[in-house]
Parts: sequence; C-alpha cells; structure tokens
Amino acid sequence: MNDYLLSLILGIVEGLTEFLPVSSTAHLRIAEQLMHVPLSSGYWKMYSIVIQLGAILVLPIYFRQHIAKLVSTFPEGEKKGLRLPDASAQPRHDCIRRDRDPSFLLTKVIGKNLESLYVVGAALLIGGIVMWVIDAMKAPWEKAGPGTPGSPIHTWKMDDIHGGQAIWIGACQIFSAVFPGTSRSMSTIAAGQLVGMSRAAALEFPFSSPSQP
Repeated sequence: MNDYLLSLILGIVEGLTEFLPVSSTAHLRIAEQLMHVPLSSGYWKMYSIVIQLGAILVLPIYFRQHIAKLVSTFPEGEKKGLRLPDASAQPRHDCIRRDRDPSFLLTKVIGKNLESLYVVGAALLIGGIVMWVIDAMKAPWEKAGPGTPGSPIHTWKMDDIHGGQAIWIGACQIFSAVFPGTSRSMSTIAAGQLVGMSRAAALEFPFSSPSQP
C-alpha cells in the first residue's frame, strides 16, 4: 500500500481513538497489522508514537483558560494561602514526574511489547473490562451526587485532587506505558475512581496532564 494512503488511514484511526478512553496506540498497531505493516519495523513503530504528537499539542489550546488560571495563581493555587505542595497544579506535576521517569527506564520493554499483537490485544481487552467493572461499581454513587452519606467519592473536581491521588495515578500510568494497549486515559480514570475521584474529575485529569510542563 502507498505510504501516503497508509498514513491517511492511520491518521483517521488516531483521530477517532485519541480522545476516547481507549488505547489509540493499540488501534494503530492493530490497523498496521491488518494492512501488513511489520510491527517490528522501527519506522512504523516510531510513526505510531509520533502521530500522537498532534493530539498532545492541541491540549494547551483546549485547556488555555485553565492553564491561564494556573499560571495567574501560581504558586498558591486558586485557593489562596495554600503551600506549594497543595497548589492546584502540583498534583499534575507529581503525576507526570512519576510517570515519565520510570517509563524512560523501561524503554526497551515498551518497545518490545509494541511488536507483540498478543500483548497489545490482551492489554486492550483486559483494560476495557477493568474500566467497565470499576465504573459500574461507582455508578450508583455518581448518580447520588456530592454530599451523599457513606459515598466513597470525595473528590468531585479536578482542582481538588491531592498529591497522594496523583502519585497513585502516576504509578498506574507507568503500568499502562509498559503494556501498550492499556489506554493511558483509561488507566487514569479507573485509578482515579479507585481512590475516591468522580468520573468527571478522573476524566479531565489525563487530558490536562500532558499540557503541563
């Protein structure tokens, strides 16, 4: 197949899956396999990663008002008088730092798993089941809303996320990086719901995190 046509098809796959809690990398690798692109090809392996840059670059535009608020209230955060570790931007920095550094050390493992359709497919399937189960468990409390007695959900807004939750989410994102096919946003949403975050707060967190330095 012509490389330009292949790139167009893969671009459509990337665009349709990037902003959903599914792994765009997994869908790209599966699409490449279906179009007889060797998964071991260094060029196409890098292509599957670089093509996601466009989605990352659009995030500062989408979250421009939120970023402007973070910058204007730094370092105290929107809630005045807070120490730096409690500032609204700090949890995202904690998450990014704990996600990025260990993942870099596992580059070879990640690259190897990108070549395995079995790893990618299994991670995609298992990740979807895990997210569905966790969301189903939390659904009644989501419907009940804030202030419900006995509710396990105590973080309803993204800006209320604390450092412990961010560290836990970062650890789960390391896991998702090691096993391509485990959606980064899926792991963030499921991990967030497990530590008391609402679906909305957990959903917004992974899409705003890449836009932070």
